[in-house]
Amino acid sequence: MTRSTQATPLARRRTVLSAALMATAAFGLGVLSACSAGQITQTDTQKAAVPGISVESADGKIALRDGGIPYADQYKTGATVPLSVRFFNNAQQSVKLTGATSDNGTIVLVGGPQPSVAPTSAAASPSLATPSGSALPSGTRNPSGSPSTVVPSSPAAAPSPTPTSVGSSAISIEVPPAGVTLLSRDNGGTKYLAVEKLTGEPLLPGGSLENVTFTFTYADGTTTTIKVPSLPMTPPGSPLPKPSSVVGDEGEE
Repeated sequence: MTRSTQATPLARRRTVLSAALMATAAFGLGVLSACSAGQITQTDTQKAAVPGISVESADGKIALRDGGIPYADQYKTGATVPLSVRFFNNAQQSVKLTGATSDNGTIVLVGGPQPSVAPTSAAASPSLATPSGSALPSGTRNPSGSPSTVVPSSPAAAPSPTPTSVGSSAISIEVPPAGVTLLSRDNGGTKYLAVEKLTGEPLLPGGSLENVTFTFTYADGTTTTIKVPSLPMTPPGSPLPKPSSVVGDEGEE
């Protein structure tokens, strides 16, 4: 008696089910591999939110980063407006910031060397006089034989002090090769740039200084500039408190 080699219906169903499960697993692995290979994730294109602007120089070797105006409720006309800037030197030689201008006023360096001021007056030389007050030539004696006395003249009145600038217009700040220089009063900084006297309208949150130009001079004497059409005021470091709502008393009917 010969045994039939043909599979029973139950065995065939088990074989088909196993093949389907294996195909499903293989397909799932393929999909996961495709999702993780060669894909650009969101973190690859995200950039940190940093206040201020970023601009390069005309020759592409000097970079301005985090440029802006520290936040304030208002900078009134005539007030000093500080700047906060960070310069990177990507050149093979040192460079100096040698000037800065703006349509909204003169930009000076605060905390840098101040020009020396020569004395404006000196005390007059003392004169010789007799006891009666009449002057005699030096080294002579009066007719009575008594020695002459020295009577100092009245000192000249000191001139009234003139208003001093908040900074110096002679700007010379070095940025070393492959180095960075920060000019800001934030975090205790003592050297920074500032518009000495703001012209035009008061500067409010959301406002900006117009046409700010930074001039740089390389060690070999060549120059380049960074031009910023609009240098904005940066947002506050922490959220401002929300104004409290005033609810009036409502009369009962």
